[in-house]
Amino acid sequence: MERRSIVKGIDYSPVSVEKSQKVNEAAIAEGRCAVLQGSVADMIFAGDWFDAVTAFETVYFWPDLPQCFREVYRVLKPGGTLLICNESNGDTDKDEKWTAIIGGMTIYKDTELKAYLEQAGFHGVQIHKKKSWLCITAWK
Repeated sequence: MERRSIVKGIDYSPVSVEKSQKVNEAAIAEGRCAVLQGSVADMIFAGDWFDAVTAFETVYFWPDLPQCFREVYRVLKPGGTLLICNESNGDTDKDEKWTAIIGGMTIYKDTELKAYLEQAGFHGVQIHKKKSWLCITAWK
């Protein structure tokens, strides 16, 4: 990453935001990082702002997934990349166990995520699976 790059993160959970701010304290103090509480469904960022957006183990909890993907598309620059990584890919017996234990969790199959991404305007969607892991890249 270039020295002039800035990393911005959002999370619904005030506890997660506070923890992330502590872990990234030096980068925040240097102006290289910001961690905010917010919703991916309605981000405060300007359109065409980010080169890349990542979502690690989070899309399970995004409300109205199609709207969230449209919002990610909005904030990405043309040619920008979205990377999604999930430990559960919707194809294992453990998925039901996790959704029963964790309220509000929805585990999506790769085909569902690809369809939602394409409906939001993303192209070149690539699906990578390894064991129960699922990683998806998509471009604006």
